[in-house]
Amino acid sequence: MREFCLITGRTIKQGITLHDGKTTEVYRNEVGIVYLNGEDMEELGIIEGSSVLLKTDYGQVVVRAVKGDLPKGMAFMPYGPWANMLTSANTHGTGMPDLKGIKLYIYPACEEVWDWKRVLEEVKSVEG
Repeated sequence: MREFCLITGRTIKQGITLHDGKTTEVYRNEVGIVYLNGEDMEELGIIEGSSVLLKTDYGQVVVRAVKGDLPKGMAFMPYGPWANMLTSANTHGTGMPDLKGIKLYIYPACEEVWDWKRVLEEVKSVEG
């Protein structure tokens, strides 16, 4: 099983679509994604635009894979509920959780990208 390094951050499209509302399809299309190196995608058998299951020590989520200009072994996700599924709630007393350098595993998925309702269901089941 190959390990990746996840970083999260702001994107222009994430910021713009945020104003459309977090429950809209346009927002999910811009935020429910992971950018990957093209060679990494080939090695994993992932076709651009297909669904992938992302797992960290903190959770999991299904998003859409997109080719990005990234070094091999790195994955980038825009801030949002999908990325939040993969980060720790621990803020180390700073008020801000770790949003970069997270150990990540990536798998091809047969299911659709999770919508905001599915993400919310997953959060509720973890907090349960």
